[in-house]
Amino acid sequence: RNTLDSIQYTQELLKCGVGVLFQSDNINTLMPDSELRLTIMSSIAQDEVRKISERVKFGFRRAIEKGTVLGNNRIWGYQKQDGRLVIDEKEAEIIRLIFDLYANQLMGIRTIATYLTDHGYKNTNGNPFSFSTIRGILCNPKYKGYYCGGKSSKVDYKLNIIKSFSPDEWVMYKDKENVPAIV
Repeated sequence: RNTLDSIQYTQELLKCGVGVLFQSDNINTLMPDSELRLTIMSSIAQDEVRKISERVKFGFRRAIEKGTVLGNNRIWGYQKQDGRLVIDEKEAEIIRLIFDLYANQLMGIRTIATYLTDHGYKNTNGNPFSFSTIRGILCNPKYKGYYCGGKSSKVDYKLNIIKSFSPDEWVMYKDKENVPAIV
């Protein structure tokens, strides 16, 4: 448990009349001043979590400004090296094939998945390509050489809720240096 959870758990035990001794902080919950000290410590711990969250968000914003590619390290057709994408030619062939089947052969996503399976193409786990993987490839601006960041953000440091932004709010620009185009 983290410090904040431990303090809240201890406060619950206090209500039950069970004493806890924190040796490192010299707090005995049976002593009269322990509740005040635990409350102060929990406030400090919560504020530290908030500060860390703000620093991480700042770091993300700074990385986006510098053009550093954030997010998943496994993007089909690329290897990620030092915040830049480098084309993996073996996988890039499949990406080009998917785009060709979609744009030039006018195949739908499910038909492309069937075509890839019938021709022996497998994903990194050795399974057939899924509908969602192919859709994600076709919708990803990186394959056309565009840097794309700021698609989502955590709403509040205490909540695990992610807000997705609409495409007109994304940070997106042509970036030949960090995001080489495959198609």
